[in-house]
Amino acid sequence: MSWVYTNIYIFILAIFLAILEIQIEGPNGWAKNLPTWRPQSKHWFLRFYRKLMSDREATGYHMVMFTFVLLIFHLPYVFGLTPTWEHWVKTLSFFLMFVVLWDFLWFVLNPHYPLKRFKAEHIWWHKKWWGGAPADYYGSIILSNLILWPYIWHADNLSLMAWWWQNLLLFIVQTIIVILFTLYILKIDNWHFKK
Repeated sequence: MSWVYTNIYIFILAIFLAILEIQIEGPNGWAKNLPTWRPQSKHWFLRFYRKLMSDREATGYHMVMFTFVLLIFHLPYVFGLTPTWEHWVKTLSFFLMFVVLWDFLWFVLNPHYPLKRFKAEHIWWHKKWWGGAPADYYGSIILSNLILWPYIWHADNLSLMAWWWQNLLLFIVQTIIVILFTLYILKIDNWHFKK
């Protein structure tokens, strides 16, 4: 049952990070107007980063935010959680699911990009779309599953797959609740801003 509390806590963290980013970026996604550094060099690590980020621009803002979140996910080890392979693959799997959740909640909670505008023509920084969502979302969710399989095979422990499905489904349910809240209580899709 502790997985439920962990899941809810991570979901709340995603909500607050999405809101924080909305406050920082405003109506300009992918740090478009932020005074952040944008390295233009051709170093291998920047090419790797761009490839990892589906050819999106490398910004200091995003590099720091993703690293900060990854460090937050490793905080339990600092507080004494035993760093086993099972714990670590769960941490990475959670992180990969979290990145999708955090990004999607940015749109769900953002009055400048309401869900009715969640389309490729309005969101220039997500370059590839499939099935009504950025292709990155599918890749990250699939990778969050695949990262568990070496441990599952090695430890002969299929219960980890049940853990993954339970967490994914609970994230989906919570996301639907937040979507309904923003659409019918906040009516965020109808907010208007002076230009």
